[in-house]
Amino acid sequence: MATRYLFNTAGEYVAFAVGNNVFSPNCDWLGFVVNGNNFYSADGQFQGYILNDDRIVRNTQEPRRPRLARPLRPLRPLRPLRPLRRLRMPRLPSPYVDLFETPKIEGATSELRDAPTIDDVLGASLIAEDGIFLGTISKDRYAADSLSNHYGTYGSAYNALSIFNKYGTYGSVYNALSPFNVHTRTPPKIVKGETMLAYLTANKFVSPRIDTQIFINWLGRK
Repeated sequence: MATRYLFNTAGEYVAFAVGNNVFSPNCDWLGFVVNGNNFYSADGQFQGYILNDDRIVRNTQEPRRPRLARPLRPLRPLRPLRPLRRLRMPRLPSPYVDLFETPKIEGATSELRDAPTIDDVLGASLIAEDGIFLGTISKDRYAADSLSNHYGTYGSAYNALSIFNKYGTYGSVYNALSPFNVHTRTPPKIVKGETMLAYLTANKFVSPRIDTQIFINWLGRK
């Protein structure tokens, strides 16, 4: 079965399609295709359209569609050969946006397209898209600014500045500034010094990223 490579507007290879299924470059299942070009995430949520130029785009003014029943998970494919980078593609007309185009972040560099490991971010700061400091990535349960401190500002399940407050701005699964929102384009950033290392997000289409649930488990906060 032929492999179709998918790219973002910058020309970066972001995914590939085999049959009616779409996978990340690391062969993680991202979703499935219906009616030739309608792309749905693995949980059945409509995400956008696959264009003839191999981009996946979303109409930001289109009403939310009903969720489809989740299909059976496909077998993990063999990793295909990595394609060459493409030239930058034309800008999309409003109200369309590139589903895989990462927002530009001051201080981020092209080397950061591949996310670091979780151990690489020890000591880094978690910064919300609105510039609010959300704590230090640490396993120290006593440090005042540690995400592991259950009684501290940033590790509490009740503080407004904590990602562990599921009713707060930064912990709600519905808020665009939260790492738990699977659809957000504005998740928190992991910053070390002057360098943005990755996003902390449950959105599989944002890159580079560290998965929120894996991160929470690593902290020992389930």
